[in-house]
Amino acid sequence: MANELTRLTSSVQRIVRDRLSDRASGGSPGARGWLQGALLGAAVAMLLLLPSVAHAHEPPLRVAVQSYIRADGQTLRMLVRVPVESMRDVEFPLRGAGYLDLARADSTLRDAAKLWVADAVTIYANGSALPTGIISAVRASLPSDQGFESYAAAVATLTGARLPTTVDIPVQQAMLDVLLTFSLPVGNPSLAIDARFAHLGIRTSTVLRVVQSDGTERPFLYDGDQGVMPLEPGWWHAASHFARMGFTHLFGGLDHLLFLLCLIIPIRRIRPLVGIVTAFAIAHSLTLAASALGYAPTALWFPPLVELLIAVSIVYLAIENILGANVQRRWVMAFAFGLVHGFAFSNALAGSLQFAGGHLITALAAFNLGIEAAQLLALAVAVPLIAALFRRIAAERAAVVVASALVAHMSWHWMLDRYAVLRQYRFTWPALDAAFAMGAMQVTMGVLITGGILWVVSGVMTRLTAPAARGSAPTVVLLFGVSMLALSPTTASAQSASISTMSGVYSAEQAVKGREVFMGSCTGCHTVASHSGSVFAARWMRKPLSDFYEYVSHLMPKSAPGTLSEDEYVWVTAYVLKLNGMPAGTRELSAEPTVLQRIRIDSSQTSTNSKPARDVPQGARIR
Repeated sequence: MANELTRLTSSVQRIVRDRLSDRASGGSPGARGWLQGALLGAAVAMLLLLPSVAHAHEPPLRVAVQSYIRADGQTLRMLVRVPVESMRDVEFPLRGAGYLDLARADSTLRDAAKLWVADAVTIYANGSALPTGIISAVRASLPSDQGFESYAAAVATLTGARLPTTVDIPVQQAMLDVLLTFSLPVGNPSLAIDARFAHLGIRTSTVLRVVQSDGTERPFLYDGDQGVMPLEPGWWHAASHFARMGFTHLFGGLDHLLFLLCLIIPIRRIRPLVGIVTAFAIAHSLTLAASALGYAPTALWFPPLVELLIAVSIVYLAIENILGANVQRRWVMAFAFGLVHGFAFSNALAGSLQFAGGHLITALAAFNLGIEAAQLLALAVAVPLIAALFRRIAAERAAVVVASALVAHMSWHWMLDRYAVLRQYRFTWPALDAAFAMGAMQVTMGVLITGGILWVVSGVMTRLTAPAARGSAPTVVLLFGVSMLALSPTTASAQSASISTMSGVYSAEQAVKGREVFMGSCTGCHTVASHSGSVFAARWMRKPLSDFYEYVSHLMPKSAPGTLSEDEYVWVTAYVLKLNGMPAGTRELSAEPTVLQRIRIDSSQTSTNSKPARDVPQGARIR
């Protein structure tokens, strides 16, 4: 295609040059000129038609990359599986009706592996980039091949026998498996990877499993490129990474900045401002830590609800500024709405905690410190600027009203839009059982502890102008630590009152029907890898089955969510449980919310290192 385009462009240029030379000489172009004009028009028409032909070379909408990486002594192996359709500008040999010609494909597959995989991976040892990995093996695989379900299976697939040349694989469905080998320096170097696979598709999802020396795996699941990522992050790397993330997150969210602006518009004295910001920081730190440690609701409607409440908080403060704010009690609103903003911060942090390694608490504290640093910087710029602006305006009250009205107008539209999003989610009342009682007890204890902390903060605020007010911060930290310890036993009790998916909560017939629905909805949106194995366990392990059912029934199929019947969604849920090694039983699974709420997802792969069921093609996708 590229050669044809080049030849066609050269022909057009030559025709145009001849036409211009004819006109410059003053002579009549004659019949030859008219012929060249016709050719020129035809060439232009072909150029206009080329985009529709080249459309097949556009990047695919979604690409899923599976990979393993393991260091053994002075050798590091990386195994990668990517769809062949994502490798553009490579002319693969074909035969018949668009089948990959396996007899002549070896050199082309190796060239594609070099261009799209090997050149996109950089391994760092002790901060220095290693030479490009050696392509030790390449192989074309069927879309149904399950050779990448474990590291050992992937190695066996790449080092074993290749597919017979008589196998028919449509080139758009073929998978390319690549084994890269890197030489490591002597010793035990600190390793990092920069895998740049985002160019493979418009949206590229990568599952990278780091295999430890004892055989255990630590999965990373992310979209796009993550930059340089340590395979075993130290505490300092985790702290610096999450501190930067917290700092940039605050400036990346306009709603948080507008909330701070509304807090400080009517205030220009340092001491009240310090108290208000301290109350907001303590509040959002509480809910951020609680959510990151697993003490927040996990229902799908909760994040949209938090976003809606943030917009409500900005509208409320803006209206209060217009009507006349009570500056002495503004810290109360800062504390109350700070609890909501903490949940929003945790939503941004949740998908990134996988990059903290074994330093969860360090990452959490660093993220929070990054947010606090960004808040202080924003206030250090905004407070003097607002004070200087108000000094130049005679009608200061009018300036407060106008600024607050502008913020209220913007936030009001946010509130309406976010409410429309929240209405798309279904809320089901929890079952009144032992698990509900334990959860209610946990919420009550959290409210009481928060009330105690609020009482301490109130005492600090009333004595803020006195030097003795400095001794209350350790008390707040102590109360928060006690709250975390107190909440742990109730969580364990609530889990023990539920039913495990390992006890057979669905029937074999439901799983069979679910497989039919699953296969009938394949459109290339999600791979089976995202619904099974360690990726599934990392997202749904220990959560109520009602959360997963709500996810499936609300978002599938992607082209028309919620269009399947209730029974079909139950069957798909049963089939996914079977994929993850959770056995069938004699009773049928029901869509009754009280039943689903009592069932706890318990992955056999996580608990016993068993592998998920192998009856689904690896290339199958669910929408």
